[in-house]
Amino acid sequence: MRKLIDLDHAFFARPSRRYITVAVCALWGLFELSMGATLWAALFFGIGAIAVWQFRQIDWSKYDGGS
Repeated sequence: MRKLIDLDHAFFARPSRRYITVAVCALWGLFELSMGATLWAALFFGIGAIAVWQFRQIDWSKYDGGS
């Protein structure tokens, strides 16, 4: 079964890209919360939390030549 968003990709091998991805989700969630849209805020906070969880499960050494 194919994933909707595949976070196990070489694009995310650099830690800065992972941090930016999570930060954008969290900041967008804060923005939605400040505008009173709690459903959208919860959605973006949830996406960010799932991204953190998945990023921590992936073995990133396979993208740097195994070193």
